[in-house]
Amino acid sequence: MTPLMQLTQYWQHQLDRATHDVRALQRAQTQLASVDALQLRGTLLKTYAHQITGRPDHVTLPDYTTARPLTIPLDPALTVMANADAYFARAHKAKRGQATVQTKLAAAQALQVDAQAQLTALSAATPDQLDAMVRTLPADHGLTPAAPSVAPARPRRFWTADHVLVEVGKNSRQNDRLTLTAPKTDTWLHVHDLPGAHVVLHSATPSAQALREAANLAAYFSKGRGDRPVPVDILKVAQLQKPRGAKPGLVTFAGRARSLTVRPDPALVQRLAEAAADALSPDD
Repeated sequence: MTPLMQLTQYWQHQLDRATHDVRALQRAQTQLASVDALQLRGTLLKTYAHQITGRPDHVTLPDYTTARPLTIPLDPALTVMANADAYFARAHKAKRGQATVQTKLAAAQALQVDAQAQLTALSAATPDQLDAMVRTLPADHGLTPAAPSVAPARPRRFWTADHVLVEVGKNSRQNDRLTLTAPKTDTWLHVHDLPGAHVVLHSATPSAQALREAANLAAYFSKGRGDRPVPVDILKVAQLQKPRGAKPGLVTFAGRARSLTVRPDPALVQRLAEAAADALSPDD
């Protein structure tokens, strides 16, 4: 089995598994009892407890959130205050359940994005890069390791027309290293709402031309590659953060992002690559 077939098989399996988990967890979210509704019932019972006599199996009370009557089922074996405590206990349990489901859902969605990005990256990878990518898979992935070769030392490198360095991640782990180690004042780009490479433009105040060239690289090295216009998000590296436990390549950001829409241009990418080849020394 070739490295490309191995990687495609592995990441397609990861994508299928993550998609199944996301659907199951989204169904679980809708089935969990509403925390707010349970807390409201407990609050109303405690507020009006002095007006409720006996041990009825339900009671209708004014709902201050809607200004309408709300019928609340009760356990006749319990006092009104004990019923209120039971509702609060159920609300607390539902809140814990929602938090657990949300955490698992976020992890499954992150795996979805990562797997899709990995599958997208395979089409542009060289044989040596594919070999290196196979060696980054978990030890228990069940695939035959590719033949040893030297892993790429750094992300793809390009130079803009006004001589600003642009680096483009080749895979999710390299995206992490690039983004998390770049100077905080540098400019970061990523295609909007699609899997793609992390791009760092090493300038705090890039020119409009440099931004457009870097945005073109972000669009080209993404699932948006093609001849349709692609929106690209532009932020400062300082706005980015890595959520705890997130999959490689997944970051979030604070504040607002600028947006620039470009049409991926292979000829421009080639010119920028040639400029990089001319600029780099043999040691690079």
